[in-house]
Amino acid sequence: MPSRPVHARDGTVAAREDTESLTGGTMALQYVARQPIFDRTLRVVGYELLYRTRPTGPATVTDDDVATFSVLYEALVDLGLESTVQQARAWVNVSPALLEGGGHRLIGADRVVLELLEGAGPTPELADLLRTVRGEGYLVALDDFEVGDGRDVLLDLVDVVKLELPAIPAGRLSAHVAVVRRPGVAVLVEKIETVEQLTEAMAAGADLFQGFFFTRPQVLSTRSIPAGTLAVLAVLTRLHDPTAEPADLAALVGTDVTLAQKVLQSVNSGFAALQHRVGSLHQAVVLLGSERLRQLVTLLVLAGATGKPPELSRQALVRAEMTSALLAAQSDGAPSRADHESAFTVGLMSTLDAFTDLPLAEVAARLSLDDRLYDALVHHAGPLGQALRTTLEYEAAADDDRDDAVVEAYLTAVRHADERWDAIAGY
Repeated sequence: MPSRPVHARDGTVAAREDTESLTGGTMALQYVARQPIFDRTLRVVGYELLYRTRPTGPATVTDDDVATFSVLYEALVDLGLESTVQQARAWVNVSPALLEGGGHRLIGADRVVLELLEGAGPTPELADLLRTVRGEGYLVALDDFEVGDGRDVLLDLVDVVKLELPAIPAGRLSAHVAVVRRPGVAVLVEKIETVEQLTEAMAAGADLFQGFFFTRPQVLSTRSIPAGTLAVLAVLTRLHDPTAEPADLAALVGTDVTLAQKVLQSVNSGFAALQHRVGSLHQAVVLLGSERLRQLVTLLVLAGATGKPPELSRQALVRAEMTSALLAAQSDGAPSRADHESAFTVGLMSTLDAFTDLPLAEVAARLSLDDRLYDALVHHAGPLGQALRTTLEYEAAADDDRDDAVVEAYLTAVRHADERWDAIAGY
C-alpha cells in the first residue's frame, strides 16, 4: 500500500489569480496576519492575529466583531491553528459584545489570549464579564493601555497589560510599568522598533515584547471554499431545536460537502482541543457539542459563506449514500453504525476535488483524517476503500453489464440522497 504523504501546513499558497472558477462556484484567497510576541529570553510565546483583506498593508476595520470572527475563521478552519501559531498562544482582539455572546469559546482557553479592545469602557458590567471569562480559564489582556485613561480599575481584572511605546514620553517607560504592575499581571511593551527601545523595555522590567524591531506582521494565505448557504442555514435552524440529537446534526452537516470538510478540518486541527483525530461526521458532532457546532456554522456565515450549485451537492450525497450502502452489501455481517458513518464520510469527501479544483490527496491531507479513512479515500484501501472504488467504477461505467447488487445500492443511494436533500430544503 502506498505510504501516506506528508504535506506542509505553513499556510502559504502559490501565487495565482485571487479568485478561480470552479464547478459553479468560486475559491478565493483569504488572509490573516500574525506578529510574534517574545518573552525576556526572546522566545516566541504567542502570535497576535490581525485582520487582513489583502496580502500587503493593513486592513480597514469597519466592524470589530466581524473582523475578529474572520480572524478566528481563518486561524481555526482554513489554515488550522497548528499552522497559524504552532504550539504558542493566539492573541485575538475581542469586544465586550463578543465576550458576552460567548464567541471567545470558539477556541480553547489554553490556546488563546483575549485582547480587550481599547474602546471598552470600565463599566461594572464589563468588570463582571471579565471575572466570568477569566473564571472559564481564559487569559485577558488590556490592549493599548495608557495611564490615566480611565481604565485603571480594570488592572486587577486582567492577566496582561499592553503598553504602546509611542504613546509614552521618552524616559517615562519605567514609571508607566511601575504604575500598572500587579501580582500575577504581565506587562507587554509593543511597537518596539529599535534596539535602544528594547533595552529600555528590558530595563523597565517588562515581561513581554512586540514590534517591528523583531519582525513585521507576516501575512498567511489559503484558498477558502464557501460553504453551501442552504445547508448552513439548515444546521443553524436545527441547532436551535432543543430536541436535536447528534445523529440529526451529523446528517444535516453531511448534506454539504464543504461544510462537512470544514467541520472535520476544524475538529482535527485544534478547534475542539481533542486528544485524537475523529473519523466521521457523527463523531465530530458528538465531540464538538451543539454549542460549538452552532458557533462554527455561525462563523462560516459571518465569514461570507455563499451557495453552490445544488446538483453538485446532491451528487456528492448520492456518492456518500452509495458508498455506505455498498459497505453493508459487501460485509459478511451487518456493519456497525460507526462503519456506516465512516463510509458515508469517505464517499462525501471523495468529491472534494470537484469542489476545490485541487488533487484529492492534497485536500485529504488538510483534513487530518485518521490513517484508515485517508487510505480508503486516497488509495481505496480496506473495506471502506473497496466500497468507494466500486461506487466510482459504477459512476464511470459505460455499459449495461452491471452487478445487480451494485445497481440496487445506487438506486437506494439516490432515494436516500433525495430524502436528505428534500428534508433540508424545507428549513
